[in-house]
Amino acid sequence: MATEHFTRGQVIFREGDKSQEAYFIVNGLVEITINTSHGVQSLAKIGPGEIFGEMGMIMDRPRSATATAIENTTVETVAETEFEHQIIQRPDRLHVYLSTLFERIRKTDLLLTTSTNATVPLVSKPKPAKEPVFRVKLRSHYDETGLDLEPVEKTITKLPFRIGRSYFDTATSALARNDLSIEEPTPYQLSRNHCEIDFEHGHFILRDRGSKLGSWVNGDHIGVDAGCITSPLKVGENKIIFGNGDSPHRYSITIEELQ
Repeated sequence: MATEHFTRGQVIFREGDKSQEAYFIVNGLVEITINTSHGVQSLAKIGPGEIFGEMGMIMDRPRSATATAIENTTVETVAETEFEHQIIQRPDRLHVYLSTLFERIRKTDLLLTTSTNATVPLVSKPKPAKEPVFRVKLRSHYDETGLDLEPVEKTITKLPFRIGRSYFDTATSALARNDLSIEEPTPYQLSRNHCEIDFEHGHFILRDRGSKLGSWVNGDHIGVDAGCITSPLKVGENKIIFGNGDSPHRYSITIEELQ
């Protein structure tokens, strides 16, 4: 495999390009986007150990999405002739490949499901001369709701930050892409792939990942049934409920601007 380096903002390949290789990320961060009738939509942000660009090669079709380095990024290129040996026959990379693929399928399905009810994309604001730096904290309020779970208090250092219900099937959990897995007895309020915190168009957002019941963000419902899968998060404290409005999974997401 050859190694390639891409600088921040550099396009690795564009939608419609000929597919000749897949990429394994050594370090950095890559965003996968597609063009829709409602504008450019983000499918995924993927980091070290993850694979992208393989679908066009496998299906012998042009690229179905655009890949852009959003940090300085190093990748290993995998040619079609090497793909089976480098990915399919290596369990460590196969698990990464399948989990990344499933996450991408969920996101694509959500975009298709909500396309007829799509909300207007958040408007990008002109970038300030010096981009602000933020601290994002996630905290549970189980002490207030009486839920007998370990309290959660995290400073989020990677985006997207994915949240979901714990997998009890170890074979399935190997394919999970959650950064926070929350245990829960039945009846479930959380889905196994519930939501994610992300940053796009100059705003922090909470995005649904195809959950059954959705979430509440500062009093607004998001989810497939709500017809909107994202909600902006404001600077300061945001009140979050995962599940129905009476769910005990109540959290706060606090965003502090440091400069």
